[in-house]
Amino acid sequence: MTRFRSGFLAVVVVVGVLVAGTLVGPRAVPTDFFARMSGTATADSDALADSIAQRLRRAHGADALASAPYLRLTFALDTPDGTRVIGRHLWDRTTGRYRVEWQKAPDSVYVALINVRKGTDSLPEGTVYRNGTALTGDAETEARRTAYQRFINDMYWLLAPLKVADPGVNRTYLPDSSTATHDVLHLTFGDVGLTPDDEYWLYISKGTGRLDRWAFHLQGMDDDAPPQVYDWTEDTTLTAPEGPVALSTRKAAVNGSQAILTTDLALPSQPPDGAFSTPTPLLDRPEN
Repeated sequence: MTRFRSGFLAVVVVVGVLVAGTLVGPRAVPTDFFARMSGTATADSDALADSIAQRLRRAHGADALASAPYLRLTFALDTPDGTRVIGRHLWDRTTGRYRVEWQKAPDSVYVALINVRKGTDSLPEGTVYRNGTALTGDAETEARRTAYQRFINDMYWLLAPLKVADPGVNRTYLPDSSTATHDVLHLTFGDVGLTPDDEYWLYISKGTGRLDRWAFHLQGMDDDAPPQVYDWTEDTTLTAPEGPVALSTRKAAVNGSQAILTTDLALPSQPPDGAFSTPTPLLDRPEN
């Protein structure tokens, strides 16, 4: 059995906003975006990119997060039609045990109990239940793959600024795109993760050191498709054993009408009873 590498981005890189199997987001960006956001790395720019990346990690509390044994969140999509919960997550960051709950239809509620450190071919070990009954065969395999994609996608929308220095991440500082208020880093990836041809542009506040905006062009998009752009807003501060962790709870589409929500954030010292064994939903209960 092949083990996934430890560490989040060493396990996976990124995908876009995964909602019902599709990528969603605005395209209201200049048509010459790629020409304007290109740059050539030099030894000096590489050193500066690394320095900015480390400042970004510190500003969001990456080292403090490393001391937190559990991480919990709800991933949702906010549109003019209302807010829709996409998935509820609980991660045992020490062992890799993972619980994610989602609803595919009014009468189909899924609970995946997997381990994101164990498995083969991007398919983690574990079991997925529908309405409390364990799935089998192809249906179970596909549901387990969906659970793993939810882990990849939803956690990266929360933790991206803390993962910029992970193995396999290439950073380039773009001086011509940076401004008096923001440094811009261009991220590409080595031969890691599920979608190594993704590209990201991070707009990092010179005042706070935190991520204010990102743009991305994903591997599955047309080569000439404009990037999608989101503002990272509504930071909240959580307390980990070794200090504060600052995370954005709302990513709002620029010139668009939707937002990605990462809410119900918590760094519990212990999980709810039965968190990694109960086959029916429990993360939607206020007491949990």
